[in-house]
Amino acid sequence: MPQLRSPRIWGTFSAAGGVGTTTLTLHLAQLGARSGARVLLVESDLRAPLREILGGEPPFWEEYRVGTPITHEAMPRPMGIGFALLTRRSLTAITPELFAHVIESARQNFDLILCDNPAFTYPNMSALVVVENALPSLIGLNSITSLHNPKIAVINKVKSQGRKNMAIDGFLRDMQIFRIPKSNEVKLALGLGIARKLGKKNSQIFGEILQEILN
Repeated sequence: MPQLRSPRIWGTFSAAGGVGTTTLTLHLAQLGARSGARVLLVESDLRAPLREILGGEPPFWEEYRVGTPITHEAMPRPMGIGFALLTRRSLTAITPELFAHVIESARQNFDLILCDNPAFTYPNMSALVVVENALPSLIGLNSITSLHNPKIAVINKVKSQGRKNMAIDGFLRDMQIFRIPKSNEVKLALGLGIARKLGKKNSQIFGEILQEILN
């Protein structure tokens, strides 16, 4: 695909723990890279799950400073999986100012920037929220909606046909809704450090989500 005139910056947020946001973000990064987009996956979580899954390569968050220009050469490079990863190697705090500085610099080098559960926002960042049809997601959704005004909602782990699948829809107002069926393939193959290969149906759904993100 041609380089986008305006880079797309998205934060992917969890309405509750364990809903699969990091896994979904990883799949989107892979699909984006395969489509030809220059993709940066940004991780600021203290636990750094993506670093544990994919491995970390410099530069890390700790190497950047507010006020110090970040050159193209100082940006993360694409890994073997096709996209670049910015993660951390210590518990050093990432400030809102540093977050904004790095994202602003990344805009000059990437077509798509995906921030996995970011602690901070950015003026041009759109939001995607991942939920399950369960009470914890309903509770967390209110906070996510008020803070980030998500444009996209992904209902993960949707069970087979049943009336309960529709319970959360009424709380997802003014959002484009996508549903991911409950499946072992939408999980991380931790031993291999990669996301499982998607089947035809889920590949189509993730492709539709990616298209919405890039529009």
